[in-house]
Amino acid sequence: MKCKTCGKNSDSDYCFQHKPRKQLQQSGRPSLTSEKKVSDGTSHQMREMFLDIWKKKPHKSEVSGTYLGKEPMSTYFHHILPKEKYPEACLDEENIILLTLEEHSNVENDMYRYEEVNKRRNYLLTKYERT
Repeated sequence: MKCKTCGKNSDSDYCFQHKPRKQLQQSGRPSLTSEKKVSDGTSHQMREMFLDIWKKKPHKSEVSGTYLGKEPMSTYFHHILPKEKYPEACLDEENIILLTLEEHSNVENDMYRYEEVNKRRNYLLTKYERT
């Protein structure tokens, strides 16, 4: 499949860089009436985890130190070990690294591009070693 915007190969209608993004909810816990129910609760838990990380860490890329802004966007949060392959690491804060949109796109295209991501991946692979 090709991206509708740039023509690059992609898994869906848009490549990672042009895929539509949603802004994370800013304040407090979302009310039950304002949120769609998710059958397994993972999306809700992931959003809460992202917001907790955003509150704890400086709003900078952990690769380049580039300021990310005041608003948390889902594209700033990268799962070092993929959610699909390592579901047990999906909600592990150690498995999340803050990146700029460009860095996130780069690491999606070449998972070994950044030394900091590689270092953390090696640690996490040991942590989640499967026997």
